[in-house]
Amino acid sequence: MVFINTAAAFTIVESGDTVVIDGIIDDDVIVTGAKVIIEGIVRGDVIAAGGTVQVKGTIEEDLIVAAGNVIISGTVGDDIRIAAGTLIIEGGVQDDVIAIAGETVLSNSGNISGDLLATTGKLTMEGKVGEDLTGSAKEIDIKGSVGGNADLNAEKITISPKASIAGNLEYRSSSEVNIKEGTVGKELHYYQTDYHENGGIASSMIRGLISYLALVLIGLIGLAIWPNYLEDIAAKTSESPGKAFLTGLLVTIVSVMITLLLFVTLIGIPLGLILLIILLIMLYVARIIASIWIGRYLLLKIGKTSKTVNEMAFGLLVLLLVSAIPIIGGLVYIVATLIPVGNIYMKARH
Repeated sequence: MVFINTAAAFTIVESGDTVVIDGIIDDDVIVTGAKVIIEGIVRGDVIAAGGTVQVKGTIEEDLIVAAGNVIISGTVGDDIRIAAGTLIIEGGVQDDVIAIAGETVLSNSGNISGDLLATTGKLTMEGKVGEDLTGSAKEIDIKGSVGGNADLNAEKITISPKASIAGNLEYRSSSEVNIKEGTVGKELHYYQTDYHENGGIASSMIRGLISYLALVLIGLIGLAIWPNYLEDIAAKTSESPGKAFLTGLLVTIVSVMITLLLFVTLIGIPLGLILLIILLIMLYVARIIASIWIGRYLLLKIGKTSKTVNEMAFGLLVLLLVSAIPIIGGLVYIVATLIPVGNIYMKARH
């Protein structure tokens, strides 16, 4: 068991079978373990990964989690981004929740002040969502209240007579739902949809959100380990982009060719595997660097500044959304990856 009880102003990385965060921590925390329990106060972001993650205390900023089971009975002061087998929210969240889970439960004591966006196998909502609810699942059961609009997409939808939706309700399902008069405050729209075992909106959302969360976690870990290095490379992105792109393209092509040649011989296979792993790591790191630069550039354009982790998360979201555009998006994604690769190589040479 690992206990953390400190007021040190730096990012903390801990791991173990059971990790308990107690006391007051004045900065961001990255933590992994078979069981992670947050009982104290964290005055920054928390990034957690493990079998079970429980939040009993207070997180004043964002919470990002990848875990088998996530239980939130305490308070989160900003956004939550979660990929989990089971998510249970019993406490308070002061902003938005984005969740990918096998099952998502907002209990009757749970309160989300902002939006809830859930892509899940089953969504049970008994508590309160202050703004909009967007749910995509196989089964959705609404018993609580929604302060804004609700957009639901599920094979089976149940809306209790006790439920309330202040705004519009738009839902897609295989059959129309019996909704008590007065449950929906504004307009009600139903669209009949046929469901299949594979594919569909839920599958696309899950793939996209998993990709985003995975890259955010990689970026946060990278910033915790090499903050100055990633910042320095990101700052060089706009200095000689053409030269960096051509260098990155050449480095990538040569690396792939050498790797393939090494795989031809039995003796060269281990070295080829090492080179391939290094190349893959460099490509992932390059995307994180590009995201930092994109996020910072766009935020400065609108007159805002933020922490590097927020710039990275915002920039990464923009990069993934742009990359979804046919043809042009793929080219943008390639360029955004190869420019940092070139800068990484040139910095390594020096």
